[in-house]
Amino acid sequence: MVFHFLFNSSQDNLEIHGKIIKEINNNNTSSKLNEKDSKNKKTTLSRNYVMVKILNGDHKGETIKLDNLVNDKTSHQSFTKKGDEVLINISEDKNGHIKSGSYIYDVVRYKFIYVLVIVFVLLIALIGGMKGIKSIIGIAITGFAVLKIMLPLIMAGFDPIVVSVFICIGVSILNLLIISGKNKKTLAAIVGTCGGVIIAGVIAAVCISALRLSGLTDEEEQNIIYIAQNVNFNFSGLFFAGVLMGALGAVMDISMSIASSINEINQQKEMSMVDLIKSGMNVGKDIMGTMANTLILAYAGGAMYIMIWISSYDLPFHRILNQDVIASEAVKSLAGSIGLIFTIPLTAIFSSFIFKREKKYDQKVDKIIE
Repeated sequence: MVFHFLFNSSQDNLEIHGKIIKEINNNNTSSKLNEKDSKNKKTTLSRNYVMVKILNGDHKGETIKLDNLVNDKTSHQSFTKKGDEVLINISEDKNGHIKSGSYIYDVVRYKFIYVLVIVFVLLIALIGGMKGIKSIIGIAITGFAVLKIMLPLIMAGFDPIVVSVFICIGVSILNLLIISGKNKKTLAAIVGTCGGVIIAGVIAAVCISALRLSGLTDEEEQNIIYIAQNVNFNFSGLFFAGVLMGALGAVMDISMSIASSINEINQQKEMSMVDLIKSGMNVGKDIMGTMANTLILAYAGGAMYIMIWISSYDLPFHRILNQDVIASEAVKSLAGSIGLIFTIPLTAIFSSFIFKREKKYDQKVDKIIE
């Protein structure tokens, strides 16, 4: 089962692509619908059709007439226009001919996303040089770890808490080693990152247990149960994994910034360990405010729809905050921010210790040589 999740091939080749070559407005149908709706005092979308040319599959090159409505079985209803590439579902009779019942179920978006990814990668490589290329490798490793290891293992029934802890620690170590190399600075950043993420995880675990949070709506929970085919799915563990993954990026960034700053200061100027720690703390304080804002704004942006939905009921603030999904986002933001705050002294102290120890060792070696 795990092997299937990790190495299952893509099903993209089964998707039928089509291109809108013509729009057909059906005024008569539209007027009948509107007339009927006026009697029932209801409104509806005007009905029209499109001619779609099939781009792949057994019916490649054929043209069919379909309702111009995407996802008519959901609330995400929208019209397509001439030139759009769409994904369609085809119904066939026993002879393999297209019959009625075929429909458009989505607009092709992934190709544009691919272009955006290519632009992103090229900009990182051009502006960042070798560091940028290393960053791209790190991003690829993170994406693979999350999509091909963490999520499949969780869906296969493994404990999300255990899986997320190992994935986060492994990803942070690999990324820092790739970006900065094998040295004292990287070691200090790894210690600070792991410490900050673990603290965020401990706070999240305590909050999840005390507040009985899942971080999901009832509909989302039902969907996950259906997909995972597991009525005993660990939703709290999944929420814990989300906290760790959300905090990891910011914590890794601040730990490397502090370790790098202390390393530069130590190489340029003779300072005591206490002074190095103070310098690292000053750097951390400057970064802390913006990073905490980054975490809070990221979580708030991700929960914007839910916040609008709950706020529309005009409830008092404490009632809004008391909702599971809102309380979960608050815990994510605060747990991640607290972990980030603890990362600053952890990285500053450990960096100062190993850099001063290394410098003293080098000085002793120099004296012996002299």
